[in-house]
Amino acid sequence: MAEEFGVSVRSVRRLFARFDNLGKDGIAPDYERCGANHPGKTPEALRVKVIQVRHEHPTWGAPLVRVMMRREKPRREWPSARTMQRWFRQAGLAPAPVGRRPAGTTDRAEQPHQIWQMDAKERMTLASGSQACWLRVVDEFSGAVLETCPFPKGSFTALGPWVVQDKLRAVFACWGRPDAFRVDNGAPWGSRGDLPTDLALWLIGLEIDMIWNPPHQPQCNGVVERSQGVGASWTEPHTCRSVRELRARLRKMDRIQREEYPHIAGKSRMAAYPELKHAARSYSIAWEKKHWNFSRVTEHLAGYGITRRVDCSGKVSIYEQPYYVGTHYARERVYVCFDPEALQWIFSFKDGTEIRSRPAIEITRTRIRRLDVTNRRNSHLRRPK
Repeated sequence: MAEEFGVSVRSVRRLFARFDNLGKDGIAPDYERCGANHPGKTPEALRVKVIQVRHEHPTWGAPLVRVMMRREKPRREWPSARTMQRWFRQAGLAPAPVGRRPAGTTDRAEQPHQIWQMDAKERMTLASGSQACWLRVVDEFSGAVLETCPFPKGSFTALGPWVVQDKLRAVFACWGRPDAFRVDNGAPWGSRGDLPTDLALWLIGLEIDMIWNPPHQPQCNGVVERSQGVGASWTEPHTCRSVRELRARLRKMDRIQREEYPHIAGKSRMAAYPELKHAARSYSIAWEKKHWNFSRVTEHLAGYGITRRVDCSGKVSIYEQPYYVGTHYARERVYVCFDPEALQWIFSFKDGTEIRSRPAIEITRTRIRRLDVTNRRNSHLRRPK
């Protein structure tokens, strides 16, 4: 019979045994009793509940759905994320949107709090019709979201840099100081200019290195860029009626992402990396007042060599502050560098011949810590006294 039907002898013997034990009912395969098709393995009400949650939050993936349902009833035995994915597929629900994978580079962080990535997300419309933006800080090594700060403005250019400074101080007080920040060239930590911004100078004085990504290469900041998409999918800003509601939801989801969402071998990021709880370098306002390093800022500025074109009145602009060079140099290009000992801007020709020097009136300890280096003409971008 095995030769006639093209099956193994062992299969024929098993079929004989099934027929002897079960009669004709034993001839048909038990496919309906296997795996996900087993009718009694999972209550249908539970499956319907899981699919309903996915309908309500179409941007949530199966692992997040499982985490959120476990929060409601932690003692209940919930199906695995893979089982939920199969249910979504059977229900005709498309997979949750995915983002770009971060591109790997040779200078990536090798431990928690070595490098933080920082980025802003703008132009988010809330349920009330108003717009909001947020600042997101992510640990590069673990991918853990440390803080997401929303603001009731559609663009960061409408906010003064001290608003970001105040938020970063709160983040440092909670998590400590990283060794470095990796950022793009957007405001307020980067710009199209050729000198560090006010906020960057302040961070350098906190003994935090700045890593600016090359222009138009968001993949260099891939960890936080990917996190921005995930954050928007999880928190669903379009369903929030106010920035206050968005802030509460962000705190909840960020904590889930760090402490509950499976990352490695079923462990959360916080469980997988215990050293993530706090950086080795602590921070407080009192510490900043005592230890903020002005010489580190001046040494950093000494490494810049920039060019300026003298206008018809004989002046050039540095940090939006006019410096007189001489009318007889009008329309000529001069080179500018910073003298860290004399605290002066040095103006010279291409061959190194010095034209003149001027005191760098904006490079002071007080003005940098107040983010008042740039001479801002717009009143709404000036820090209130």
